Amino acid sequence: MIQSLYIFQSASKNILYNKNFQSDEKMEMFSSFFSALQTFVSELTLSRTDSLNTIELGEYFVLITSIPEIMSDLVIIVDKADIKEVQKLIPKIINIVLSHQDLFINWDQEPEKLEMFDLKIIQLILSNKKLISESSLTANQSAILKSIWEQKGTLSEQLRENLLKEMEELNEKNLTEENYLNKYNISMKLIDISEKLRDDERFIEYQTEAKSIKDEIKDRRLRLQYYLDKLKESLEYSKYAETYSYLYSFCMKLQNFVEPEIIENYKTLAKTLFNRKKIPREEFKKVLKEISMIEENITQVFSLNL
Repeated sequence: MIQSLYIFQSASKNILYNKNFQSDEKMEMFSSFFSALQTFVSELTLSRTDSLNTIELGEYFVLITSIPEIMSDLVIIVDKADIKEVQKLIPKIINIVLSHQDLFINWDQEPEKLEMFDLKIIQLILSNKKLISESSLTANQSAILKSIWEQKGTLSEQLRENLLKEMEELNEKNLTEENYLNKYNISMKLIDISEKLRDDERFIEYQTEAKSIKDEIKDRRLRLQYYLDKLKESLEYSKYAETYSYLYSFCMKLQNFVEPEIIENYKTLAKTLFNRKKIPREEFKKVLKEISMIEENITQVFSLNL
């Protein structure tokens, strides 16, 4: 089976096109693994000496083919058993590339322009049933990572000690950290360090942890947006009793996302709504204005790109 297909610019090593024949769920779950893999195959093209290179990667082969017409390299990761079939397919893939060479020569980083090209590539792969199976790179993460790191050489003892110390410090910080956004950033740093240390077990462990935190953040963010939308709607129609309820629920969902004093401030605003009849008119107007600006102020939660 063809696992992944890439086209890299020969000079810059920018990726012009990539197609991973994995489920979206696996791509999401193992994003750090695929990122490490993509970086590795990009680096491989730097050491290319012939028009076609074949490099062993665990249970797979990486095939690198130069396409001088677009000053790029075609990189295909394939199961060992299917290498001969894929080698027969490469000229057909190159023909499709050359029929769309203007897209690659004048690359403007707009992936939607590659839709027709993408469709032709998919149709070509699907036409060869031998290259379609349920096998997955993710099932062999550990072996692939070890193979990648073996080809990158050894670390100096000083660098290894520094990385291990940094990992230990981050793990200790992670134990006491309650903010989900900070925990996610720590997990991503730990993934990077474990990759540098060539530690496949920890890499997979930290990747799984990061995915779990990421899912929690996404779920919580959806709930926050729901209460925020309801809050704004009730505020627009001066239904302050409902606004109080939605604002208080919003505060509860902010736990582990922002500093405690921010939550306490919003709880105070909610209490002001509840006791609105006892609040001077001008002060109450200021409270309403502050509530209306909550979404704008909580940029850390709503603008995070995961």
